[in-house]
Amino acid sequence: MLITRPLRLPAAAGVLLLVAACACAQEPPVAHFDFEQDELVGAWSTTACEATIALTRERANVRSGAGALELSWEATEGRLAILTVSPVQPQGRPRSLRFSVKLPGPSPVMYGVREADGSSYQGYLYTPGGVWHDLAVDLDELMLTEGSQDENGRLDVRQINGIMVADLSNLSGEAGASLGIKTGRQQMWLDDITLSDELAPHRSTRGPEGEAIIDDFERLPLLCLPIGAPALTLAEGPGDGDASALRIEYDREHYRWAGFVGAVGYLDLTKRSQICLRLRAGQAAPVTVVLEERDGTKYVFRHRLDPSKGWYDLCMPFAKFKLDPQTADENEQLDLDQLRVIIPVLDTRRAELGEDGRGAWEISRIWAE
Repeated sequence: MLITRPLRLPAAAGVLLLVAACACAQEPPVAHFDFEQDELVGAWSTTACEATIALTRERANVRSGAGALELSWEATEGRLAILTVSPVQPQGRPRSLRFSVKLPGPSPVMYGVREADGSSYQGYLYTPGGVWHDLAVDLDELMLTEGSQDENGRLDVRQINGIMVADLSNLSGEAGASLGIKTGRQQMWLDDITLSDELAPHRSTRGPEGEAIIDDFERLPLLCLPIGAPALTLAEGPGDGDASALRIEYDREHYRWAGFVGAVGYLDLTKRSQICLRLRAGQAAPVTVVLEERDGTKYVFRHRLDPSKGWYDLCMPFAKFKLDPQTADENEQLDLDQLRVIIPVLDTRRAELGEDGRGAWEISRIWAE
């Protein structure tokens, strides 16, 4: 069962880049961009087709102050729209990446940083479109990009020399079908991009029993990628310290699998024995939980959602995950030190639907113990 292939970022040498360079500057600019100047500061580049990178003063597309950055491009299947500024110069010891982003419609967004040696670290974000998202993410919650190599396997924050943001729509093949295909002219707006020495609120925490809470879906934006064009929203959770939940609405008119991709590659799960979901379903449906390693190898656990249970915990021992027959692994063993993402997806073709032809399921927490 192929749900999505690894998200491989094209190397700069293999794609055409549109570059908007700063008018001054031999010295790399400080990694703080508010777009208030008369000219664009920094060397900005993109992999998108027929693209323009420019300042905008249009009030609706500016988050704060008088200016923002606008990327406009022609959507092309098999070609990502990755926007990068490099080189940059962090001030002091950066601890978090902060920026505001807006796209016109539902979009899977990748953001991250790059070290001087070329290794890159990334995170994910979902936007329903039409709204600004103000993101603050700790740099230690970014994970090594699939296909990227780092000699010590960790982000060296003082070596950061680039920042990137991308719309992951229009990947080729199965991955494009799962994350979404766009057509026509597209835009993305960015404002107030900075590498800050302040800590950001952690997505992952430690629970009262020592469990590693991977995501409790307590705030927006949702730090995941949508699979199958579902409507992703925050809904009321089960309570008792678990206030909200990710709600995933689906139908049978889109991609077969409906769910999301969540990052786990920044966590050390080697001393954990199982991963758990707290969930609730409006309709009965088969769900597959996929754990993907850095090399793209996938291990799966299958479960049937039971709406009669209300909220319940599904705990899946790592030893019970089976190798997906469509992928190969050199040791045929789930390597917890190589985990990259978790992908819970529902099979819409075999799921029950409501009278309106739609269904929904909810996850309020993901944790490992």
